[in-house]
Amino acid sequence: MLDLQSPTNHEDRDKTTFSRFVARAKIYSNRFSSAEKKLLAGLLILLIGSAVFYEIRFRSNSILVPKTGGSYTEGLVGQPQHINPLLAPANKVDLDLSRIVYAGLLKFDQNLNLVPDLAEAMPQISADGKEYTVKLRPNLIWPGKEGRRLTGSDVRFTIQAIQNPDYQSPLRLSWNKVEVQEIDELTLKFIIREASATFIANLTVGIMPKHIWENISGSSFALSNLNLEPTGAGPFQVDKITRGRNGEVRSISLVPNKQYHLGRSYLDKLTFRFFESTDDLIEAYHSHDIEGLGFEPFDRSLFIEPKKSLQQIKLTLPQYQAVFINELKNPAPLGDPRVRLALAKSVNKQQIISDIYGDQVGEAYGPILPGHLGYHEQIPGAPMNIYDLEGAKKLLEEAGWTVDPATGFRKDKLDRTVTLSLVTNDFSPNVRVADALKQMWESIGIKIVLSIETPRDLEEKYIRPRNFELLLFSENVGADPDPYPFWHSAQRRDPGLNFTTFANAQADRLLVEARGNVSAVVRAQKYRQFQEIFVGVVPAIFLTRSLYVYNLPAKIQGVKLGTVVTAADRFADIREWYIETRRVKK
Repeated sequence: MLDLQSPTNHEDRDKTTFSRFVARAKIYSNRFSSAEKKLLAGLLILLIGSAVFYEIRFRSNSILVPKTGGSYTEGLVGQPQHINPLLAPANKVDLDLSRIVYAGLLKFDQNLNLVPDLAEAMPQISADGKEYTVKLRPNLIWPGKEGRRLTGSDVRFTIQAIQNPDYQSPLRLSWNKVEVQEIDELTLKFIIREASATFIANLTVGIMPKHIWENISGSSFALSNLNLEPTGAGPFQVDKITRGRNGEVRSISLVPNKQYHLGRSYLDKLTFRFFESTDDLIEAYHSHDIEGLGFEPFDRSLFIEPKKSLQQIKLTLPQYQAVFINELKNPAPLGDPRVRLALAKSVNKQQIISDIYGDQVGEAYGPILPGHLGYHEQIPGAPMNIYDLEGAKKLLEEAGWTVDPATGFRKDKLDRTVTLSLVTNDFSPNVRVADALKQMWESIGIKIVLSIETPRDLEEKYIRPRNFELLLFSENVGADPDPYPFWHSAQRRDPGLNFTTFANAQADRLLVEARGNVSAVVRAQKYRQFQEIFVGVVPAIFLTRSLYVYNLPAKIQGVKLGTVVTAADRFADIREWYIETRRVKK
């Protein structure tokens, strides 16, 4: 039979227990005299006061420091295929994960400065700039029970695999004609044929464990299961992979690498979940299936507003969007510098940034971006970067282009309507920017014909053969500001990256001298001179600079990020991220 007088849940039992405690306290208090009660009360007040005083004093003489614990879950669009630094550049998801799992000889810090990673110190560079000697940290250990040491043979194996065409690494060209010598177990020498200030950045590539990969042939390299079971010397290592019914990877969990040379990471666990589209990613965030995500803004629907539970970090990428001018395809108008300048001055960059990108990108002014070596502070004030609609019209009048009252378009001296073609790919923001440019240029009387192509057709039919008049495109210039691959006249033909017809003997000489000099001061001086020549010629019209918007939960502390080379570099300091804290004396 149910006893209706007894407690039937935890709340009732707690009330009963408390009532009994109060009753017993009253019984015991009656045993003390009035003087004894006052004494006990005084002692109790003194005890509480001492505890409060101690706590206040301890807090004033202590600081909060990170401690291990906590987990973080992030969403990514795409599928991991090769968590392998030799193949990862072809896939953003692979690049993200490889950045966490592997470590290189050097790494970039938050200000894009190269600092030692697996290397004990920065390389010693020979007087002629052709030899780089690197010494590894002592006692580097690969993860695993075997406790195998990471040595120069692992580094040499990695570089030789990159150089081997059978491995099909996208990094091969960067390591072409480089000799790697293993001086001893911890010392290596890299020998290049010509002095190059840009070579040192190659030493950030992740190092592979020779003992795991040496028996995998080049033809089997990309197919090996080891690509999803990576062993690296980075701050985290893969712990668990969860797959769906069709074999797709749904999530990957990582745990701290206990052998990491810079010490154990604070976070206990990282989890990455994978989605087919950005829409799915955003939905997962709003459904609290993931805690963080990042993206390059291209659609207003993707924007996530900052809030108390979220920290939104905007990371500048070394990537600009520009209109590249090929004057050879239509030399009558485009060969005139006044026409090129008029095109530039009639572009309202702020309107593009606001209307199309929702103020989620920055302005671009020239071939070297702000914050990079040799950036010229006066470039934003150059005529090509000043929006001046009336000034643009005046330049066209001076060039002999007059407006036809019947059509509103300009005609040349032979009474022909001058038409320019603009081509870009079908990526949503490029299409919208192209439409905006068409309106801006037609407002000063220049007729524009738009061509919207698939990325593949744009590459094959227009960019490689240089078959365009105006090309709207984006370029990532990397960590080093070296403009040689993008603007030297020798790079005007495929596979060069100079998409314009820009060719200037003095500029060529400056670019060659700069990349062959390891002195940052000398390089910066020559790059400034190059930019002064560039803005006078106007071979391209610079529009926007890309941002990577990274959304992290507010609970994640210790994040120190600035400019990144790729989105994967947001994990450069992940070892220092933390959630839990403790107090220690100052």
